[in-house]
Amino acid sequence: MKLSDAGDINYKDADISKKVYFFILIFSFLWLLLIISAPLLSTRDGFLREISSYLYLFFSPVCHQEDARSFFIFGEKLGVCSRCLWIYAGFFTGTALYPLKYKLDNINTPSVIYLLIASLLLGVDVLLKWSNILQNSFITRSVTGFLIGFVLPYYLIPGFVRFFSEVNLFFKNKYMS
Repeated sequence: MKLSDAGDINYKDADISKKVYFFILIFSFLWLLLIISAPLLSTRDGFLREISSYLYLFFSPVCHQEDARSFFIFGEKLGVCSRCLWIYAGFFTGTALYPLKYKLDNINTPSVIYLLIASLLLGVDVLLKWSNILQNSFITRSVTGFLIGFVLPYYLIPGFVRFFSEVNLFFKNKYMS
């Protein structure tokens, strides 16, 4: 199959689109649960405390985890900083609300302007801080993080549905013919 033939593919395979959607929804929920589990487990003794240290280590490649930029629960910081937390919370929220706007078998993304606006706002927040023009705050980091996280599922879910529908069609044609 050539890319030019992509218009002929039937993307109305509800089973694949449901699997894609629920995988993303469950994965994003579990990701948030791990972020919140890190400080909760660190208040325990023994093995649970050790798991907590592994969770912080797990999140360290994707987040700076600076104390001054992080939320705390029971005196322990979350597994990621405030901006990262709200990116993931926004992603989960956008994923959870996705079916209210689109059918799960949708393969069309919204106008890229929404992604650009969210990215621009986050970029401006970072640049203003780096250039020492204006210090960002928990509010600006949280809002810009939530916005970018919220719009991402509206681009990723249709892309994954299309990708896995094409993979499924490829295997059907290859092994069922």
